[in-house]
Amino acid sequence: MGFFKKDLNIGDDAVAINHRLLNLTIPYSEIGHIDLVDLHSFNIGQLVSGEKDDRVMVGQFVNSSFGNYQMYVHPQAGKCIIVTYGDGKTLVFNMKKDSATEKAAAKIGAVEE
Repeated sequence: MGFFKKDLNIGDDAVAINHRLLNLTIPYSEIGHIDLVDLHSFNIGQLVSGEKDDRVMVGQFVNSSFGNYQMYVHPQAGKCIIVTYGDGKTLVFNMKKDSATEKAAAKIGAVEE
């Protein structure tokens, strides 16, 4: 059984984001690597398209580590999950609270760095 946090669903077989600026479903079978990292040490880079404010950062971003990547992050939280999937694609996401982010990371098998 999965759990929902508004636009984000950590299901039994996929991570799904259903937001007006980012609509994405990643089956666990397509995930190559998952890390739980400190958000404040993460190089967010530049917003390409989407929204970035003090409540949420969502959409397409670009940085030196991943190139173009997708993000759904609550910046007030301290941790985020980095998922590499498909043919070198990256999603960075979190929940509003670190405890919920850690629970999601454990459900999908993230490695804490």
